[in-house]
Amino acid sequence: MPEEDKNINSADNIDIKSEESEKDNDKFVDSLEKGNNNSNIPNAKSTEDSNTGKVEITAGVDEQISELSNTETDKAVDKIVSEESDELMEAQDKERERQFAPPETKKGMFTKIKSVIHAWWDNKVLRYSTFVALAIFLTALIFIPTTRYLALNTFGVRVSSSITVVDSQTGLPLKNIPVKLQNQELRSDDEGNVNFSNLKLGNSDLAIDKLGYAEYTKDITLGWGSNPLGPQPLVATGTQFVFNLTDWLGGEPVTNAEATSGEDTAKSDDNGKITLTVGEFNQDSIATIVAEGYRDELIKLSELAQQELEVKMVPAKKHPFVSNRSGKYDLYKIDVDGKNEEVLLAATGEEREVPYVLPSQESNFAAFVSSRDAEQNKDGFILDGLFIIDLINGKTDKVTRSEQLEVVGWIGNKLLYVAVVEGVSAENPERSKIFSYDIDTKERIELASSNYFNDVKLVQDRVYYAISGFGVPASKAKTFSIDASGNEEKNEVDTQTWSIIRADFETIVFNAINQQWFEQKIDQTAIKLEQEPAKKTNRNYVTSPDKKLAAWTDIRDGKGVLLSYNIEDKTDDVLLTHSGLDNPIYWVNDSYIIYRISNSQESADYIYNSISGDTNKISDVVGNRSRYFY
Repeated sequence: MPEEDKNINSADNIDIKSEESEKDNDKFVDSLEKGNNNSNIPNAKSTEDSNTGKVEITAGVDEQISELSNTETDKAVDKIVSEESDELMEAQDKERERQFAPPETKKGMFTKIKSVIHAWWDNKVLRYSTFVALAIFLTALIFIPTTRYLALNTFGVRVSSSITVVDSQTGLPLKNIPVKLQNQELRSDDEGNVNFSNLKLGNSDLAIDKLGYAEYTKDITLGWGSNPLGPQPLVATGTQFVFNLTDWLGGEPVTNAEATSGEDTAKSDDNGKITLTVGEFNQDSIATIVAEGYRDELIKLSELAQQELEVKMVPAKKHPFVSNRSGKYDLYKIDVDGKNEEVLLAATGEEREVPYVLPSQESNFAAFVSSRDAEQNKDGFILDGLFIIDLINGKTDKVTRSEQLEVVGWIGNKLLYVAVVEGVSAENPERSKIFSYDIDTKERIELASSNYFNDVKLVQDRVYYAISGFGVPASKAKTFSIDASGNEEKNEVDTQTWSIIRADFETIVFNAINQQWFEQKIDQTAIKLEQEPAKKTNRNYVTSPDKKLAAWTDIRDGKGVLLSYNIEDKTDDVLLTHSGLDNPIYWVNDSYIIYRISNSQESADYIYNSISGDTNKISDVVGNRSRYFY
């Protein structure tokens, strides 16, 4: 109600109350006039007329009327104000309750719902009908796939699926094949596998469309879980080429190989056979054949007289060698079948001696010692430089320079060498040092130092070194061994040793001062011999990458002999005999060995296959004998 209306009503009420009071006063006066006793009127004054005998009440009545009127008016006003205030406050409280109460509460939603539930429960027909409908729904959800898949898809359930794409003729996996399923398209990996995820359940179309193969479609049903669908065979329709891969010298099949032409790929079977289907064949089509450990072979398909070809696979390792065919000592690299020769590091003409090169067995790197930089010490002596060369890209890193350098050998990716420190006096105990250089981290570690070493040998994965007594205290002139990382140093012989001899694969002999001889089985303690040993010729064993065989050379009947030692059986086999056969030797892989022949007719490097027994000349070479100075 507007405030003005409220005020008007209040005023009307006051007027009404005043009129009622006046009426009451009139009644009261009438009663007095009728002769009522005025004894109950306080402060009333009466005057009796002596002529007429009437009594006239004056002041008392007026005062009484006035008092009654004021009192009644105040009470009426107070009551009206109080009532109006209570009504206003009650209205305001109800408004606040209405504003802050939830909609459901305002509408009695809970009560209505409760009423509906009670009504539903009390109605047996309706209640049982609901249960039956629910049972039917759950049954359909469980036993009817379409309904079940629809419900699961609606709730966001997703599944996965996998297939393997194979050639229908060979059964071998096909790589890089596009496969479509639902809204996804993926390509098969190296093993022909395709793995889909985030798929909806239910019926789907699997589609494979690759040029060179018949289009492949299949209706599939994806259920709960991973849904492996197994091999999916494709029928070839393009031009097919067959390659039979065999080892270059050994003749055994080369497996785990792959042929590629554009986007078309095919793998070899257990017999080394590859059937390559080419979808887009033209005069420029080239097939590349790749196999681990072998050189990549490039074949121009349009030049094939027939669509089946025998392919000889050659080991991939590059062979480094030094030749002076140009009149200088150039460093070359070449494939082991004698192909793809090129200059790796051209000579400068400053080389004072034939450079020395030693390849790593486990990588395409080689150590190279040469004075090619013509660096000199303060006395004008030309210094040697030690270089690490990448045989693939020709990148060259200079490790150090020294007055004298001796390459000891490789242990994994670490090169072991001895260097005479430039400018150090002859009696300095730090004059000669043994270092280990990591070709991966470029870290160089000092393993040992001495004025000079009587001998240094690489035995399996440890370096043995004999410290000379010259320029060092006699207490330090002993024989030690240490690993390539500078750890586990051991005192092998507690006296000065002149030479370290590897008598056989498991035995080391030490020729010590005062005609003493010591013998040690590898990983055991050296013992003093009562007499001079029968075997005093050193053998340089080189272990194959698989650690099953060790190759070494010997001189028998005036000819060089290449032998193979079986580490498990502890037996030697003669591989071949040739005049001038000698070190250096190293393994290209588990079956190929490179050796050198140096006689009056030639100085050349050869390769030998330990499985077939075949050999092949690689190239003529010069030098390559290490310059021992200790």
